[in-house]
Amino acid sequence: MMNFDHAVVNVLGEMDSVAESYRRLGFQLTPRGHHTLGSINHLAVFGETYVELLGYAEGEREKRAELWEHPPGLTGIAFRAGDAAALHRQMAEKGVPIEPFKDFSRPVEIDGTRYEAAFRTFQIDRAELANGRLFFCQHNTPELIWRPEYMDHPNGVSEITEAIVACDAPAALADLVTAAEGLARRGDDSVDAGTTVVRFLPRAAVAEDFGPVPDDKAGHMRMVALGLRCRSLDALRALLDGNAVPYEPATGSVVTVSPTEAHGLYLRFSEA
Repeated sequence: MMNFDHAVVNVLGEMDSVAESYRRLGFQLTPRGHHTLGSINHLAVFGETYVELLGYAEGEREKRAELWEHPPGLTGIAFRAGDAAALHRQMAEKGVPIEPFKDFSRPVEIDGTRYEAAFRTFQIDRAELANGRLFFCQHNTPELIWRPEYMDHPNGVSEITEAIVACDAPAALADLVTAAEGLARRGDDSVDAGTTVVRFLPRAAVAEDFGPVPDDKAGHMRMVALGLRCRSLDALRALLDGNAVPYEPATGSVVTVSPTEAHGLYLRFSEA
């Protein structure tokens, strides 16, 4: 089975403030990265997955400009490709609309030595989507990402368990994604991706479960929420209280942080 790889939070030019907000939420972030494509990032790395805060440095908005047309918040869902070129060929042969793959890297310093974290990615054709990307990521140097010193988070989060996408045509999007060998389609238009379930849901269903779907950008699709597994909700609530971060409910089996606090997406924490 192909695994979920990471979720992208678009911070635009607000990296400093958003990174500080995520630290207040209890995430340990990696040092700032600078991609050869021109973007900057911080990661919150978990057991098999990670959240990427992605944006641009001051004066560099023109680099990867197509990404900054997306709204702030959750704008990328990446699945892990063992061999991106082979997967690209396989999906193209099925007639799936996809874009060419890109090779890029970013420097990583470990114990005073500089390395290059290298990637190959491709995405479903942007004409098929709105407000974000569904894409596939090959890690050439996973040992530079999944490092123990990056994975111990004060909030106790250990994995992304769900990604929620509000859309007009859930079945069509699920069909596009599961054209990739190794991703399993559920009967409810959700996709099993190893550790993580990606749920394509009607807007009304998402609004009923989470609250209002952000409407600052028109389009037939909007990535809305992440589900996260943590060690202890009691400990999480204590951390959020100590950092003056609002959440709800005060008791129960989940804790939800609003888009106001998480920069455009809902974060739902659970112990399961």
